[in-house]
Amino acid sequence: MLNAGSSPQGRDFAARNANFVFTIIADADQGATVVAELTERARRQYGRSVGVMSPAHVVCRPTQAEAQDYLRYYADEQADWGAVDNLMRLQGLHAQSFSPEMLETFRSRFAAGHGTCPLIGSPDDVANEIERYARAGLAGITLSFVDYVGELEQFAAEVIPRLEAKGIRQPRPPLEADL
Repeated sequence: MLNAGSSPQGRDFAARNANFVFTIIADADQGATVVAELTERARRQYGRSVGVMSPAHVVCRPTQAEAQDYLRYYADEQADWGAVDNLMRLQGLHAQSFSPEMLETFRSRFAAGHGTCPLIGSPDDVANEIERYARAGLAGITLSFVDYVGELEQFAAEVIPRLEAKGIRQPRPPLEADL
């Protein structure tokens, strides 16, 4: 069972009832703290074990500079700042998923990927960043892309083999069609 919750109440509910907690984190360092706190709370208070997952947005291009340029284009130059500010207001007032500091700091992250963790750069950069989250103890991350179809194919071809080489992801078993 998966429960999404980033507020203190949501995280506590997930620690008590879910197998996985899907929560917002600022970065890998804070993720390690959240993982430690949630897994300890679930164990100590409820006698349970939980995994922690978080969402991320990906901009993967052949070079770090190309990825930063594209991020700037779509998340800064093309952003609907009124919509971004309204989303941030709603997140702060209703879901309470983001601290006031995060809301102030992450305005461009809301434009880029709804306030999620950025995975920006070359295939090596993105794989290295995912490795940081794995080493922080996250059980998984969800990924979003601007052009899901095209970018997911590139991610599968370029980043997944790097994650497999790092031991972060297990290669898929061969399918009948592969044989």
